Amino acid sequence: MRVSTIRIPCRDLSLSEDFYSSKLGLKKIFGSVQKGFIGYQLDNAQIIIEPEEKGEFECGRFLGFSLETTNISSFYSSKIEAGVTFIGEPKKQNWGGIMTHILDCNGNSFSVIENHEK
Repeated sequence: MRVSTIRIPCRDLSLSEDFYSSKLGLKKIFGSVQKGFIGYQLDNAQIIIEPEEKGEFECGRFLGFSLETTNISSFYSSKIEAGVTFIGEPKKQNWGGIMTHILDCNGNSFSVIENHEK
């Protein structure tokens, strides 16, 4: 098995599209604000942003996934310039990699890592 799709809840699809497309630079591959969902392609999975569902699929929480980059310092600097909010600077972890966390426009957070254990 492998991860196929990561669903991300949002309160405002237009604002979320701007965040994930313009600020994070993800490649949009399907959907639209009018259709009520937007899909992005990563190297190994898809991300779909769609409206939150109160009580089940809500915004404002840690999403439990990590995006990996090959140079976290460069990624961090470029995304800070683009207006992305991070929860702290990248820090070396006891497992050998470097990690930080992004806070998206809906109050969701997720990790960004540079893995040195490969």
